[in-house]
Amino acid sequence: MGMLTETSQPRAGGAGEDLAAAEQRVVELEAEVARLRDLVRRLERALYGPKSERIIRDLSDQQVFATLLQEVDDLNRALEESEERAAREREALTARTQPKRRRLRRSLDQLIPDSGLPEVTIVIDLPEEEKISAQTGLPLVKIGEDVVRKLAVKPPSYYVQRIVTPRYADPADPRAGVVSAPAPDHAVPGGSFDESFIADVVVNKLAMHLPLYRQEERLRHLGIDIGRQTLSRQYLAAAEVLRPLYARLKDLLIDRGVIFTDDTPVNLQVKGTGKTVTGRMWVYVAGGAGPPWRVFEFTVDRSKKRPKEFLRDYRGYIHADAYKGYDDLFKTDGVFECGCWMHVRRKFFEATDAPTGLREEILEGIRRLFRYERFARSFSGGPDELVMAVRREKIAPLIDRLFARTGKALLGGEVLPASAFGKAIAYMHNLGDALRTFLRDPRLRPDNGESERAIRPLAIGRKNWLFAGSKSGGDATGILLSLVQTCRAMAIDPFVYIEDVLRRINGHPAHRLDELLPGNWQKAESYY
Repeated sequence: MGMLTETSQPRAGGAGEDLAAAEQRVVELEAEVARLRDLVRRLERALYGPKSERIIRDLSDQQVFATLLQEVDDLNRALEESEERAAREREALTARTQPKRRRLRRSLDQLIPDSGLPEVTIVIDLPEEEKISAQTGLPLVKIGEDVVRKLAVKPPSYYVQRIVTPRYADPADPRAGVVSAPAPDHAVPGGSFDESFIADVVVNKLAMHLPLYRQEERLRHLGIDIGRQTLSRQYLAAAEVLRPLYARLKDLLIDRGVIFTDDTPVNLQVKGTGKTVTGRMWVYVAGGAGPPWRVFEFTVDRSKKRPKEFLRDYRGYIHADAYKGYDDLFKTDGVFECGCWMHVRRKFFEATDAPTGLREEILEGIRRLFRYERFARSFSGGPDELVMAVRREKIAPLIDRLFARTGKALLGGEVLPASAFGKAIAYMHNLGDALRTFLRDPRLRPDNGESERAIRPLAIGRKNWLFAGSKSGGDATGILLSLVQTCRAMAIDPFVYIEDVLRRINGHPAHRLDELLPGNWQKAESYY
């Protein structure tokens, strides 16, 4: 019996330990299942769900939301009344100017008001012999006409430019030599392509997202046999000619003191292998007062040294996401990190595993933060005093409440640290003071939306031209994209700008280079 007693005790202890381990394993597996379910929900939403991040509320939520709106201060109400008044005015204007569907002429006028398009008249008339009366033999009398106006198009027209420079000599003085007008400065001396053609190649690729192989195909349909390698050489040559403007654009950006930055992957073709590796295209947008410079830089990787090298001499504020590669940059004296509340909101929006009331409370708080910021800037352009007053009285206390509420939810066990919502809270708290930096200076913003919007055209174009053919091709794209997208941000026609600057830059004084930047540029009246 003693032996049985001795052997039974270890078995009981072992069973207890096994049970505890099993229970712990069950908890871990349940947490893993919850994480995977959340991941599946997010993937399904990304693939099949709506792209908007708005919350769909039921009737009770709408009532709660209406109650919250009643508590908004006078600034909030003033803006809402202004928005409603503007909406009514737009509706009234639309009602007055809405074209009748049965009148195509008025409809077309609405589509192209004051466009200055030339009109080509096509007359569809009776044969001359049918304009004679069968009864009297006299000519028919025109009593009116039916007119239909349609918008039409001709394929792009190319032409050969023949530049003639007459030479003159004095027959009375053969030793006087030959005289002629000075030859124009061409972007590519001795080349076969005019600056207008080169500008067309650049803008078609970077603004219209038309890759070179499609441009080659279009030219061939017009009877012009130019291969993509030739087009590529013109593209690279344009970038090299405009490189001084790019360098000056970068200098002015560094001097601004407020910068928004982001990056996106770009495939880089490895020569001789047919394979690609992932490079990066970085964008730096000038904030604050002044032209909205956009400077792009291509790099072969996403190393943390890339932004640090580009911004080597920079001192000021940097709006960026939470990419760790910026950390060394933010350790530099005089460089301050501005966190992005837009990214924070996205984290909470995607975290659907939190209690519904808590999730909507946090999202509503962030939404109100952006509303206050928009309110402050909507009145007379948002004077600095008003912006700072609203931030001090409204936004700063709101941010404090958001941090306190999320910290309480995490520490109080309301959400699990390993959950998606718990990770969103950790993401927000890890940014800490960076999310409050914008409260210091009216030039700053609560988000990094400027750089995300600036890099979006590149993301669209990348789907069409697929990859950079070489490091030099990536560098050229960075140079040209900087000028093209800066033009677009300033409502300047990039084709007109690129053509004009290509014609002038080689003969332009170096000390007056700023005259050719988009913010100062004036189109030349004549080139020849």
